[in-house]
Amino acid sequence: MTVSFALNNAAQYQHYALGPEAEPLLLIDNALADPASIVDYAASDGVYGPAGAAYPGIRRPAPQQYLDTVYEALSPLLKSTFAIPAEQRFRLDSSFSMVNQPPANLRHYQRVPHVDKHGPYDLAMVHYLCGPEFGGTHFFRHRSTGYQRISAERELGYNESLNQELNQQILPAGFPDEEHPLFERVATVEAVFNRLIIYRASTLHSPAIPLNAHYSSNPREGRLTMTSFLFALDD
Repeated sequence: MTVSFALNNAAQYQHYALGPEAEPLLLIDNALADPASIVDYAASDGVYGPAGAAYPGIRRPAPQQYLDTVYEALSPLLKSTFAIPAEQRFRLDSSFSMVNQPPANLRHYQRVPHVDKHGPYDLAMVHYLCGPEFGGTHFFRHRSTGYQRISAERELGYNESLNQELNQQILPAGFPDEEHPLFERVATVEAVFNRLIIYRASTLHSPAIPLNAHYSSNPREGRLTMTSFLFALDD
């Protein structure tokens, strides 16, 4: 099987500042030159397994070549967009991911937005390998604290506030949306096949999956994404 991880020379780049805190987001449409080969690879012989307690679905490690290629091509742009020092190094991690848990099965903590890391230079990337019917990504602001980004300095106060609220709230089934009682939605990025988005891993976010979505564990039929992280290394 021939798989191409090369970026598309005709990719379209857009920058956004999300919400009152103007959190940066980089959006790249038509990101890869041959995304169909990535889907073929994802659907080939490989074992998907539970992704852990936080993610409501299954994952499979992605080829390291994917993230190495994307990072090498985008590194200067990422560092300028997110004000990261030029000498900063990262640990790279990437997985094929598929949400396959219906709303009624979500645990309590999966019904609130989350962050993946707290450092100022830690980045998250979502590469949509599915269509818009599967839903994109919502971004949020915590109403009571006003936080969009949960930095290490904010983490303790945010967790205390959120835990108090959760003890007093029964959250509706489903992924967080614009009607969430504790969080204000500040932006939504729609899923578009071969769209890549990059944002700070400390930004509150959640899958934007409709209640009537088709939940499949088949990479050709479900909400297939490439989920990647660039975790900043301490020198």
